[in-house]
Amino acid sequence: HYVPQFHLRRFADEKARLWAWDKQSDRVFRTSPGAIAAEKQFYRLTQYEADGHDPLVMEKQLADMEGEVALITDQWLKWLPQMDSLDKLPIPRVNRFIVARFLAVQVLRTVDTRELLSAIVELDRGAPVDEREARELHTELIWDKQAVRSLTKRFSRSVWIVARNDSATPFVTSDNPVSFRSPDNRQWLRSLVLVPGAYLVFALSPRAVL
Repeated sequence: HYVPQFHLRRFADEKARLWAWDKQSDRVFRTSPGAIAAEKQFYRLTQYEADGHDPLVMEKQLADMEGEVALITDQWLKWLPQMDSLDKLPIPRVNRFIVARFLAVQVLRTVDTRELLSAIVELDRGAPVDEREARELHTELIWDKQAVRSLTKRFSRSVWIVARNDSATPFVTSDNPVSFRSPDNRQWLRSLVLVPGAYLVFALSPRAVL
């Protein structure tokens, strides 16, 4: 899964099902968290397999990271309903680091990041990138300590704001246009809807004017 199942389950209904949108076919359907945002062997380290290394070590690392973050954010979700507007959520420094690092890795581990990286390499050398090379380029990026450290530091130093929709009206905001493309690859805007009772987290730059 390039979107962790613990996160997807939080959008599921009482029957453990959720609604999904296939951006390629523009099809909306109901499914289970285990059946979407996943691809078999997506993080397999084929470049180290011939030397006898465990090709699934990255999968295991990501699973361990997700387990830590699930525990921390589950606690937040228990506290948030009891809080008033403008209350501050006390986050220990170590927990803030763990969640910030998770956010950094999450930015790097997606399908869009792999496609963008492959497109850059193809443009640079004028030759296509096959599936294996794309995977190897991508996993090397995810394992790039400097890239992860830089993003983690930025997330950790940002101001984190949690918004809760207490009204009966859905709150609609714009989403990342790069994440939504039509079949002919044209970028277009889509809306993100925060339904009543749901939470939305904003991470702002320390220089942001509040």
